[in-house]
Amino acid sequence: MSTRGSLTQTSVVVPAPSTTRGQCTKLYSNPSGTLLAYGSSRLALLRPLFADSSTAEVRTFGHAQSVNVVKPVGEYYAASGDAGGNVKVWDTTGNYTLKLDSKPLSRINDIACDSESKRLIVVGEGRSAWGASFSLETGSSIGEISGHSKAVNAVAMRPTRPFKAVTGSDDFSVCFLNGVPFKYASTSRRHTRFVQSVAYNPSGSLFVSAGSDGQVFLYDGTSAEERGALVESAGGAAHEKGVFAASWDREGKKVATSSADGSCKLWDVESGKVVQKWAFEGDDVQSQQVGNTFAAEHLVSLSFSGDLNILDVRSPTPSRTLYGHQNPITALSVSQPNFDTFISGDSSGRILATTAEGEVKQVKGLGHKGLVVDVVNKRDGGFVSTAYDDTVKELSKDEFGSSSVPTGSQPKALASGAPASDSLVLATASGIEIFSAPGKSLCTLSLPKGSSSATPTCVATSPSVTAVGTDDSRVHLYSTTDGKHLKSIELRANPTAVAFPPEESGEKVVAIGLATGKVPLYNVETGEIVNARWADISARVTSLAFSPSGSYLAASSLDESIRVYSLKTPSSILSLKNLHKGGASKVCWAGEGKLVSAGADGTIRTLEVKLA
Repeated sequence: MSTRGSLTQTSVVVPAPSTTRGQCTKLYSNPSGTLLAYGSSRLALLRPLFADSSTAEVRTFGHAQSVNVVKPVGEYYAASGDAGGNVKVWDTTGNYTLKLDSKPLSRINDIACDSESKRLIVVGEGRSAWGASFSLETGSSIGEISGHSKAVNAVAMRPTRPFKAVTGSDDFSVCFLNGVPFKYASTSRRHTRFVQSVAYNPSGSLFVSAGSDGQVFLYDGTSAEERGALVESAGGAAHEKGVFAASWDREGKKVATSSADGSCKLWDVESGKVVQKWAFEGDDVQSQQVGNTFAAEHLVSLSFSGDLNILDVRSPTPSRTLYGHQNPITALSVSQPNFDTFISGDSSGRILATTAEGEVKQVKGLGHKGLVVDVVNKRDGGFVSTAYDDTVKELSKDEFGSSSVPTGSQPKALASGAPASDSLVLATASGIEIFSAPGKSLCTLSLPKGSSSATPTCVATSPSVTAVGTDDSRVHLYSTTDGKHLKSIELRANPTAVAFPPEESGEKVVAIGLATGKVPLYNVETGEIVNARWADISARVTSLAFSPSGSYLAASSLDESIRVYSLKTPSSILSLKNLHKGGASKVCWAGEGKLVSAGADGTIRTLEVKLA
């Protein structure tokens, strides 16, 4: 195998934070307030928030398990903890070297670091302890985190000397620790439900705790003596429902609280009154506010849906909302002919539109309620999607159409002949149909006798030929115009992706991706194999796409890689490995030298293809 040319990532659209019902999602920002830190699936992320930080590179670091918390350690390091109890402290400047790699617990829920970036406390769940503390220089223990009888959800460290620490737990208690070395000092039991968040103010004079009981309490930062509560409602609570997060502003005079009641409040601590309130409308669950942090002068509050709401403390409406996928991306399409928008759908049914500049917007209207199987282009510039809610919908870059056509059974694949033709092909568990628009059937395809009991796995269509892969290791070719069966191709493994080159390229071939990772090329007219040399992929091929010229074929795979093959020089293969954590699910061309890929990590990546 030779590699003539290069395949490099030029930009990445990051996923939204992962959220869990009834739990706080930890959000933090770096000391300068330009980057937001959080976990999304198995990725630890630091992303720029504002236009003036757009030149900052997105930092992503992979874990083997779901990342629960990412805590910046100064400007040059970050600590991330996952659901498997692993803690990794890594360099954020670009080389991603590990400063610390440890497994002190069986699950990490939160991380705290001192202002000198020398000491770390992690809390969560463990067999013998609910937390651990250690020196970042030596990795050795610097105390004992004790006092709780259930999982610890939150931890904060006093930012000034003498160092102290505070922890909040599912046992309804807040524990105060003296340090260093850290040692249990006292317990407060003011909360009547789970403690979700604790935070010190910048001077270390006060700390705050917030819980599922809707209460927010204040304490002295050095003695842990009670210093009152933040109360607004008649029932004597800060919020009508549970409070998931509390954060201090830079001056240490105001506290922001985010709640399951769908609101975020900014409190003046001295007066105990609310000075600003933001109410988020919509679905009662999706609009719950489950995390927050101050980033420079802005407050960021996280909705359960994954939307990051950037709030100006002077205005009651969000100044901006950052959208992203919380779940694996399962469908991807690029607008034609300008390639200026990427439409992506995920396993929860959410569909988003991303501009070529990286701005992500919601596709408004009544969308899907299940895993999005495919999104494809229409000849007129619109899109068609299908999902596990057993519907086919039309949509634009901005909104869904008003109609929704039932599929009759679970959809398996959707393909489009655009931009050369109006034909669309839908394969479901019960049949295959060619149509010009949802609800406008042209013809129905019948599987040949030998495959009559098989189930479709993938489809592709051109103005003249339609290919249908089935789970009996066959690909069947049909006439697109009248649905007549032309021939069947016998394979050695189940087909998982098929693709035709553009008709104007003159290439009379069909590319087939197999569950074994191989990508053979077959002649459409004779059914004979043309090329069987592309066998370097180590897992199932998830999608195939020919370049606009038809000279190159891109493939995505469960082995987390993207590859580009040359039809004229089959031995020349470009590959970019370990690109999508958990597997690459889709790849599309956005011009002759540009690829867009998506994967199980919820990211959308733009790749530059340079061919020799």
